[in-house]
Amino acid sequence: MVDREVFDRRLSRLELLLSHLRRLAAGDRAAYLMDAGLQAQAERWLHLASECCLDLANHLISDRGWRTPATYRETFDVLLEQDVLDEALAAKMQAWAGLRNVLAHLYLTIDHQILWGVLQSDLDQLEAYARALLEAVDGLAP
Repeated sequence: MVDREVFDRRLSRLELLLSHLRRLAAGDRAAYLMDAGLQAQAERWLHLASECCLDLANHLISDRGWRTPATYRETFDVLLEQDVLDEALAAKMQAWAGLRNVLAHLYLTIDHQILWGVLQSDLDQLEAYARALLEAVDGLAP
C-alpha cells in the first residue's frame, strides 16, 4: 500500500512550491529577467517541483510493482500505461522531466526567457498531475 505519509508530504511540498512559483509568475517580466535572485528562486523551485513529481510517481510505481522506468521521461510512460495519466498529460510531464535535466545538468545555459514562459503557462500542468496521482492513490485497493 502507498505510504500516505510519504506521499502526502511530497504532495504538500509540491503545493507549497507551486504557491511560490505562482507568486514569482505574478511579478513583472522585466524585473524577473534583470534579477538574478528571482531567477535563482525560479530555477530552484522549478527543479524541486519536478523532483516532487518524479518522487510521487516512483513511489506509486514501486508500491504497485509496475515496471521500473529506465529514465525520468519513461516514468511518465509507466503512468500512462497504467491509466494514471492520459497521453497529453504524460507528454507534458515528460517535458517537465526534460526541464529537470536542464536545471540539474545544463545550469550554465539556462534561458530565463524560457523559464519565464514556463512560469506563465505551464504551472497548471503540475496541478493536473498532482490531481491525477491523488485520484490514482485514493482509488487503489489495499
